[in-house]
Amino acid sequence: MKKLFLMLCVALVSVGAFAQKGEQRVGLNLNYGTEISNVGLGAKYQYGITDAIRLEGGFDYFFKKDGASMWDINVNAHYLFPFAEKFAVYPLVGLTYANCKVTGGWSNDAFSPEEIQDMIDAGLIEDASEVTGESESAHESKFGVNLGAGVQYAINDKWGVNFEVKYQLISDFDQAVFGIGATYKF
Repeated sequence: MKKLFLMLCVALVSVGAFAQKGEQRVGLNLNYGTEISNVGLGAKYQYGITDAIRLEGGFDYFFKKDGASMWDINVNAHYLFPFAEKFAVYPLVGLTYANCKVTGGWSNDAFSPEEIQDMIDAGLIEDASEVTGESESAHESKFGVNLGAGVQYAINDKWGVNFEVKYQLISDFDQAVFGIGATYKF
């Protein structure tokens, strides 16, 4: 217990050694969304408010799969805890605005009954008749909350890589998003 407390104290004291107030970074992510069940690309901008607190704005686009696509805009706050010379972990909390779109042209067997029910529950369609034959597109936009954590590694003074997991709490469309990315400090 004493060792854990000592490690926590050292981490809190050394927070300023990892990030700097006013530090700016841009980056790209490769993401996987569990509800959309597909990969996507993301772009982000990070700004150090204090030595430990960082704000991040980002945009993610999940590629179209089975007639469904999704994009989201996120604003997250990170609190950096360095635990080794070039490593830091961070919890994240933020807001998201997500847009889901389903386009037509499906046949009767394109979706399982469970997938159709998931789309109804997510508010993407009103009933199964919208996906049992030719149909027009439908989309839904909703606000939500992001909760998660990440780990980052500083390759050198300019470049870094990170792995992040966040859960997007969006009415009728909750999903986990796994991301791996790179950032450049300018």
